[in-house]
Amino acid sequence: MAIKETTLSDLRELPWATIIALGAFSLLRPILSIVGAYDDGPLKKPVGPLILTELIIVVWIGTAVVRRFPRPVESLAFVGVAYGVLALLLNLSLQPFLDDAEVPPVPGMIGILVFNAAQGAVCGLVALALLRWRSRSGRA
Repeated sequence: MAIKETTLSDLRELPWATIIALGAFSLLRPILSIVGAYDDGPLKKPVGPLILTELIIVVWIGTAVVRRFPRPVESLAFVGVAYGVLALLLNLSLQPFLDDAEVPPVPGMIGILVFNAAQGAVCGLVALALLRWRSRSGRA
């Protein structure tokens, strides 16, 4: 299997509106934390954050498969970056209002972006495998 270099035109072909929408959808997890949904009830920690993380992963992979992303690994890696950027912006915007909204140090910010990009890339690999399986089995 040959490795293809990603070009600028390849990046232009990515579904950017969907990438941003999936990144924004992922803010559901920290927003529920902010409003205290994980403090008690059916979403009490650690169950709630785990369920929400699983839901987000299923939505990311499902969207890539249903919409037949041509480059699911790159697309979902960028979804992870979009989520990381939006989560950092959410944190910064809430600083004046919440005592526990602290600015992460720069290495922490970079770590957030790298971790979420890696998580997105792994989801993209799963989506790629599902897309290939789907095309081979005639379910396209």
